[in-house]
Amino acid sequence: MSDPVANLLDPGNDWSNRIRSRFTGLSPELADLVLHLGTATQFWDYRYKVDTAWKRRTKALLKAEGAADIVQFAVRELAHGGSFHGMADPEHVIRELGQGKPPSPARSLAVGVLLAAGWVGGDSSLAADLALVARKNAQAMDTYYRVDDRLSGAAFTALGELRGPAAMEELWALHYWVSPSRPPQKVLVKSIKKAAARLGVPAHEVAERTVPRHGLEADGTLTVGWIGRGALWWNAALDAVVTVHGTGQVTVDWIDEVGTATRTTAPFRSPSGYKTPARADSVDYLRRHAQRIEATLAAERLRLAALAGEGRTWLWPDWVRYYRDHPITGVLTRSPELEWEYEVSDGCGYRPLDTAVRSGGIPSTARVRLRSCRRPPQG
Repeated sequence: MSDPVANLLDPGNDWSNRIRSRFTGLSPELADLVLHLGTATQFWDYRYKVDTAWKRRTKALLKAEGAADIVQFAVRELAHGGSFHGMADPEHVIRELGQGKPPSPARSLAVGVLLAAGWVGGDSSLAADLALVARKNAQAMDTYYRVDDRLSGAAFTALGELRGPAAMEELWALHYWVSPSRPPQKVLVKSIKKAAARLGVPAHEVAERTVPRHGLEADGTLTVGWIGRGALWWNAALDAVVTVHGTGQVTVDWIDEVGTATRTTAPFRSPSGYKTPARADSVDYLRRHAQRIEATLAAERLRLAALAGEGRTWLWPDWVRYYRDHPITGVLTRSPELEWEYEVSDGCGYRPLDTAVRSGGIPSTARVRLRSCRRPPQG
């Protein structure tokens, strides 16, 4: 007698082959669960919303003995290597870009497994596996992976359902790394709000932990270019570098065919003759991107200026992560207009904090506060 679950697995898919032995010879209850999860893409629409009846049925089937284990195993294997598509080799992925190959028949099962992971509970390792699946399929890694918005969106959704601080921490990190240009990024934002509300995270903490970095590296630059050059998540028909300077100014260096750069500031017009028909869309998009960076800088100037009268304090690691080292907020945090100070448990009270000092022996238990703001920080 044939195993109906076997029909969901794709012999040409790496993930299917990794889970095949565990998904063979299942109990009737677990087989029903897997077959149901294999229908996920029929009940999960293009807006990344889960059908209510499908969700209810999934939760009922997850009560079967061993259901949580098999779901967590499948998610762990999705996080392994090249994830679902088995592609962690840059040349392989680049060759396949734009080919539009039909999805594997196992893809619906992968989506279902990810969605179900949000309802089985689990420890921090499950949250970490979901986050890694999301990063690999949302092109938020330091090498090329085959992008799959359905899989990353399902992982974002599951993390929003998963209870506990571990999932929240993974969501904060994903917001930092995942480009807003990815379609399921809106699902990530929704999951963050949902998880934060469940844990009682104050609105001001959500605001400071979700400041977009717009793809900027730690040094405040974003390099864009065609496949293999610049940011992995952006294949632009031009070469350019966007920079947020220590002064708070944003510039765009437009680079021509011979490598000569022409720098412009807001509104970031390209040099005369640079906007050829082949480059037009990329030029327009890059200008809008630089303008969005400026808008975020302006909003952060106002937010940081308002902090001076609030009397809030931050643990040293949190302040470093969300303020000093953020590629946008950090420029303003280090501004001479802001005076920061810190306190350690030695009874000596607060002392001035030099934001240029990387550590200086400050313990992780130290608390940081904004002493004063002479005027909105300019960078």
